[in-house]
Amino acid sequence: MRKTLMILIASMLAATTVLIGCEDASERRSITEPQEVVKLSVSGYKAGSEIGAIPELNDLFMKENPGIEVIYEGMLGIQYAKFIQNKFAANDAPDVIMLHPGEEHWGYAKIGFVRDLSEEPWVTRFTPTALEAVSLDGKVYGTPNDTVVLGVFYNKDLFKKLSLKTPTTWSEFLAVCARLKEAGVTPISIGNYDGWMTLVALFAMGSSLIHDPDFTQKINAREIKFNGTWNDMAKMWFALDDIGYLTPNSTNVTIDQAQKDFTDGRAGMFINGSWALDGLLKANPDYRIGMFAMPAASTEEDTVLTVAAGTTWAISSNTKQLDAARKYLDFWAREQTLRRWTQTQGAFLTLKDKVSYVPAELSEIYGFIEEGRIHEYLSNRWDQSGPAVDELMDSAQGVYLDALTIEEMLTNVDDAWDRSASNGGGFR
Repeated sequence: MRKTLMILIASMLAATTVLIGCEDASERRSITEPQEVVKLSVSGYKAGSEIGAIPELNDLFMKENPGIEVIYEGMLGIQYAKFIQNKFAANDAPDVIMLHPGEEHWGYAKIGFVRDLSEEPWVTRFTPTALEAVSLDGKVYGTPNDTVVLGVFYNKDLFKKLSLKTPTTWSEFLAVCARLKEAGVTPISIGNYDGWMTLVALFAMGSSLIHDPDFTQKINAREIKFNGTWNDMAKMWFALDDIGYLTPNSTNVTIDQAQKDFTDGRAGMFINGSWALDGLLKANPDYRIGMFAMPAASTEEDTVLTVAAGTTWAISSNTKQLDAARKYLDFWAREQTLRRWTQTQGAFLTLKDKVSYVPAELSEIYGFIEEGRIHEYLSNRWDQSGPAVDELMDSAQGVYLDALTIEEMLTNVDDAWDRSASNGGGFR
């Protein structure tokens, strides 16, 4: 049709006019035939009060790349882990996937579900330590977006009103809980609808209480087990519930509900990762909060802060939108992007030679990082991290409900580990 039209035009008009006609036709075609938009599916375990700057950054990315539409799907906790596992199993994974650093990321890389990104230009922007969380056998499989910490948020005004000092030992922590309860305030707001917040609490405690430097090596070799090594720590934690220091009936309470109890002033403390800071401040901009390291040890000197890479992005090996996915990760590896992201996650930069902004609310725990009194997430290097963590969250609910003993909970974790190992597993 167009060819015939051009022949007729050529026979009637001068050559210069023909050129003008071609340009006009091209303009008309561009108007009537808009550029096809690539739909990039992205999934992550950031949602609700923890979503941070993801919507804002996705909008900025799409503004820079008008030919790409980012479709983000987020969900929290174990729901997301199972969602991604099922997506991979069905060969229907999103183009870009947020994964937990360490064993989960390594596990999917090991079986070829996520792409080798070692040759991407942004790899050299990150510190070697940060890249460890997304690297396997010398290859890089994702972006280490941030470093986060686990700790205890507290209501500064309430602490001041009750003349409370931030505790530095377990006995001081118990005394603070007792005073808050006496004042008619729930000492610790916690939601255990999926068991996630108990996992956070135990990990925050474990960095100070598990002193064996070879613990991970031994647990991987099955020289030791959880039932026999974690008992005392678990008893310390669940005793808080027996005394009445935790949210009552917490297995019916979601994380967002627990956060609201804290920001509304009904609880004095809230144990979570630093990523929760942005949501806490948005929920109550006038709220004065701080964060201290979980003081699980008997002495201040033995208290250690739990630190790890917080989020990572990976690209599905089967993506049909590879160019768009590569652009998305390159966007996330920029300093401007990561500065905005870390600001909304209470996190620290993973880029070389870049100084992190430290919110005033986290100033008390930053000293631990400067002094090197830190330990990575306990599960980061467990061979069977996913099955063990999932079972721990599930069985913890049984302890709260008096359906399981602590020993039975830990035995369940050991059994989940061994079943997974015997089946050749190693991730969620």
